Amino acid sequence: MTAATAAVTAPPVTTVSRLNAVLRMSMVDVRGRVGGPWLILAAIFAVNFAIWWAIRVNVDDAGAGTTGAVSALFFIVGSTYLIAMTQVMPFALSLGIIRRHFYAGICLLLAAETLLHAVLLTLMLWLERASGGWGIRMDFFSMTFMPVQNPLLQVLTYWGPLLTIGFVFVAVGAVFRRWGQTGVWAVVLGLIVVLGAITFTLTWQNAWPAFGRFFVETPVLLLMAGYPLILAVVALAGGYLVVRRARP
Repeated sequence: MTAATAAVTAPPVTTVSRLNAVLRMSMVDVRGRVGGPWLILAAIFAVNFAIWWAIRVNVDDAGAGTTGAVSALFFIVGSTYLIAMTQVMPFALSLGIIRRHFYAGICLLLAAETLLHAVLLTLMLWLERASGGWGIRMDFFSMTFMPVQNPLLQVLTYWGPLLTIGFVFVAVGAVFRRWGQTGVWAVVLGLIVVLGAITFTLTWQNAWPAFGRFFVETPVLLLMAGYPLILAVVALAGGYLVVRRARP
């Protein structure tokens, strides 16, 4: 009778329930995954602040204080999802979660958490501008090619690169799960060949000025959000095709 009651009350296993299981499992280390990158960024900020304070003390007119160090957050966040694919995925598969459900859950989580990071970066940018560059004219969260003033568009200019880099790291993690270290080395070798071929072609055709004009003349929103989102879709689709036959 007890077994019959359990059979009646057991919830049905659906795609939504499995996605919820992946999300619940991934939320166990959410504080480390979301807070860890900001802790590292805070240390980077402190070092940059000390350096630029010393520069301002010795040289009053030292020009713009753009550091570009905020880009480190993008790769730190991406690396957390690489860990999820290489270390958490085998555990999830051992619990009965299938590959495509795990991949979909991780990608949904990535989209939500990178959006949160983008909102936080926009808030920090507002504080930076309101305080005159933290009192020392230091552009840590702002970049010279990101003059967007609309908060919504500013969020998109942060979210686009964050999402793209995150999906690329997830795709690399999928390659590792399917082909191991050999697959990762093959991807790195392929990137070196492609980038080398592009560099050779631009140099051979003397096209570097046109290449530079592309970044100067392209609207910031298209450059920071439009094109990165196209790459994000390519990485998302590629990762899905690879992860379907990943090793458990």
